[in-house]
Amino acid sequence: MTDASRRGRRLRAAGCLVGAMALGLALAHRAAAQALNHSQLQSLNDKLSTEFGYYLGAEEEKHADGKPYIDLSQRFEYMPSSGRDGIIVHAKCAGAEYVPNKGEMTKGIATGRIKYLQFTYALRNGQWVEIGKPYWQTQSLGAKAARRMTEAAERDEAAEEAARERAIRGTPQPTARPSASAAPAPAPLNPAAPSPH
Repeated sequence: MTDASRRGRRLRAAGCLVGAMALGLALAHRAAAQALNHSQLQSLNDKLSTEFGYYLGAEEEKHADGKPYIDLSQRFEYMPSSGRDGIIVHAKCAGAEYVPNKGEMTKGIATGRIKYLQFTYALRNGQWVEIGKPYWQTQSLGAKAARRMTEAAERDEAAEEAARERAIRGTPQPTARPSASAAPAPAPLNPAAPSPH
């Protein structure tokens, strides 16, 4: 057996070992996620909404003061796992960072950074207990992404404004026109035409 073939066998064996370890970790996380029942998830949501309100209010205040702020989503991603203390859940929400336009209540100009706010709780005796202070993580996407995020925010704001004006005037929302490749509508039945039977 040559040295190259031995190295190849070792690399394949190491790859299999890493794959098996990753699968074992993934299955442990999945088992923990399935361990949360509806009432546990609901009580965690209640706990999070109380604490999250503080952070949401602080970001809205920054926006009103014309300071850079995070446009936080109110949707959480839950990452449960098993620990020595039982079930541990990392709850994370994200938002894009904006610098508001002076004197306007629009979102403003995106900085190209996404910030994640993470909370960590453990389930102890049927109660969710915070086991770490919430903290921020930042992901920088760059100037090109910042331009795209600003453009998307402007489109969203224009669409919201148009919807508000339609609601005030009582005008129905415009419908999208079918594309040329769409299937034609079925021909209406003609009651005067003779039956094929």
